[in-house]
Amino acid sequence: MTISQKPEEISAALLLQAKCELKRVALRQCQASAEGTQEARGPFSLKVSHNAVANAIMSGILPIEARFQIECYDSTEPTPVKVFEVRCNFALDYEIEDRSFEPSSESVTAFKDGNAVFNCWSYAREFFQNIASRMELTPPPLPLLRIVPRAPESMQPPSPR
Repeated sequence: MTISQKPEEISAALLLQAKCELKRVALRQCQASAEGTQEARGPFSLKVSHNAVANAIMSGILPIEARFQIECYDSTEPTPVKVFEVRCNFALDYEIEDRSFEPSSESVTAFKDGNAVFNCWSYAREFFQNIASRMELTPPPLPLLRIVPRAPESMQPPSPR
């Protein structure tokens, strides 16, 4: 799984990354639901999505909420059937080490969409595997997450019409 950012977004995020440190990660909300899991034995396929929201910096802390949704499908059926879904939200607090530093909105946006999701991904992976095992399911592990530069638009293949 990858997070693809433009080179200027990566540079903007690095400006903030150099000035802050992750101080807290806490599970804020979670939901898991199973649908017909007694018959499902896999192989399973996964659909993963995420987003993040940054709040205003207060007292030198940048609070970010990272949200993950993982849907698991039984791939043995001709049309994959959703077996279970896990949603989890994590609160992350980043301490700005230099209190005189005021990151731009571009830096905060790039940081929350890239670095914060990346920093929280291992927590989401562990939570997913733990809750799935408690549901007596053995889905594949969530993939590693990578942040990669987005190819220039001139080099990207044209979108299908």
